[in-house]
Amino acid sequence: MNSPSSPPSSSRPAPRREPRWSSGRLSMGTATHVEGGGHLADAAWREIDLRGAATANSLCTLRGVACGAVRLLDVTGSRLAKRGDILDLARESPQLRELRCGSLGDNGKWSVRDVDAVFEACPSLTLFECDVGVKIDSRGDEERYEESLGEVRYVLGDRRMRVRRLKIHSGCVDSAHVVFECAARAARAGRLRSVDASWSLKLGCGAARGCAAMMEKHGGGFPLRRLAMRKANIKDPGAMSLAGAIRRAAEAVAAEEKESRRKEWSGRYAAEYESPHGDVRDPVCELRWLDLGSNHINDPGAAALGDALGPKVPITRLNLRDNQVGVLGCRSIGYGVARCGATLRRLDLAHSGFGCQGAVALATALATAHSPCALRVLQLGFNSIGAVGAEALAAALTSGSFRRLEHLDLACNVLGPDGVAALATLLEPIDSDDSDESGDATSADDGGSTLSDDGKRGAGLYSLDLAVNNAGGDGERGGIRALMKALETNTSLRMLNLRGNDLTPEHAGDVAEMLCENVTLTQLNVGYNKIYNEGAWELAEALSENPSLLGLDIQRNEISDDGAEWIRGLLAANSTIEEVDMRSNQLSPEVVESFGKSFGERVNARWQQEPPKVEKNDENMAARRTMVGEGGGRVAAKKAE
Repeated sequence: MNSPSSPPSSSRPAPRREPRWSSGRLSMGTATHVEGGGHLADAAWREIDLRGAATANSLCTLRGVACGAVRLLDVTGSRLAKRGDILDLARESPQLRELRCGSLGDNGKWSVRDVDAVFEACPSLTLFECDVGVKIDSRGDEERYEESLGEVRYVLGDRRMRVRRLKIHSGCVDSAHVVFECAARAARAGRLRSVDASWSLKLGCGAARGCAAMMEKHGGGFPLRRLAMRKANIKDPGAMSLAGAIRRAAEAVAAEEKESRRKEWSGRYAAEYESPHGDVRDPVCELRWLDLGSNHINDPGAAALGDALGPKVPITRLNLRDNQVGVLGCRSIGYGVARCGATLRRLDLAHSGFGCQGAVALATALATAHSPCALRVLQLGFNSIGAVGAEALAAALTSGSFRRLEHLDLACNVLGPDGVAALATLLEPIDSDDSDESGDATSADDGGSTLSDDGKRGAGLYSLDLAVNNAGGDGERGGIRALMKALETNTSLRMLNLRGNDLTPEHAGDVAEMLCENVTLTQLNVGYNKIYNEGAWELAEALSENPSLLGLDIQRNEISDDGAEWIRGLLAANSTIEEVDMRSNQLSPEVVESFGKSFGERVNARWQQEPPKVEKNDENMAARRTMVGEGGGRVAAKKAE
């Protein structure tokens, strides 16, 4: 039987049939004649590829034109497709052999009753690939409890099923052992990829230990590709059990490969490999995605997980956000990232509170990587990281090993002006000839992107989130000026978030000078600052001729009707800008209404605040308005250079 990721086999080769569906629209082409097909529909509609494009209308149309001739239907990733429409199509397709409909979004999980209905409606089906959700009732109702476990056994035991993601709702320690036993067997047989047992506080360490034991006993290592146990009340013992299972699986894979090489080199017969799991199966370690966020994992558990990561663990995502990871855990995870450099693309340690010491430990370990790393997304927000930690991270991430890093999240730390200035080195241009070329393309499954929409972005950061870091504290401009100076020649960054950094009109001037030079930034957020009308004027002047910026967020900056006039002029002069967010400023109802009439959705000006009764710094602001009216200011000087 075919694997879920491979194309269907056929007794005789045949080219892809036309017409073919694309983006929910029918693209007419030349229909290929198939011997034995007594009807044009039988020749043209055997294999339908609607991945990411199926909608209710397209499925309804397909029912009418295919005349029951469909043998294979793939609507994977079509978030607008509904289960009912797919089931209706299956009922009218008596020759349907393969149905693939995974990743349909939040409402795309099939219940066991839905699965039964599909097989009942289409007895010819030999492969059904989908996401399944099962609710495990409490043991108070023993009959319903056993029935729900029976549903898990049924859906994971049916050889016709390919479950991309099994979502377990509720559950307890005892039920978790049953679920993970079935999951281990199904994953080992290639019928299950992912288990999500998140948001169940009754699971705890017992469920994590059960998962580890069942993966080793019935899966021959760690056959699951994805494991999510967010908010499951897991503590250090549970994390250490999972880490032990992962580490032993990787060691067994390495030992088996070593034995295979020894046989090949020796050129003579050697005894069969003896599995540490007590059977003749080859060991496996397939873990790609581990999500243990929002638990109670401290340093020992985090350190064990970091130590388990190695070259034989093909992990691409590790999420430990909202735990209590400390210095020891940061160091071990950093070393693990360096060892898994070829595969790990996303690391999330946000909301851990490890401070500068943890950031320095993480950076020191990352700096030990001696080969190009695949890391693209690094999330370190809400960790009380200061200037010292920022300097250490910048030094590690600017090494040649991390030139593929694209998204860096340092929001809600305590970087201050010095920390922001230290990060400016991350925005210095990188010669594409010096960047590594060894990595493979990032799949949509891993959530990465190496190029912008125009396909011309060079190596370097794609987005930088520095929200709420006191970058402009006490009017200090050194940090923002250093960052903006680096951005003047940067061609990789597309999104910059400076929200809530106590920025003043002078800081807005620094940003505006950068915008006069940078022609690749597309999204800029300077909301929740203090740039006032003067800052709005500086930005409007700089952006009037900017060819790249699509979105500008200037929420809650105490901008009044006077400042709004500069934004009005900007939108009239620059049609490239698609949206300006001006919510929670001090615009009058009349101005808000006029914005809506003139620019529609290009301006979001809802929920305005009441203007202050006494205007602050009347003399300074009056002088500033005079200068604005005369066309002066730093942007004008910059343009005159």
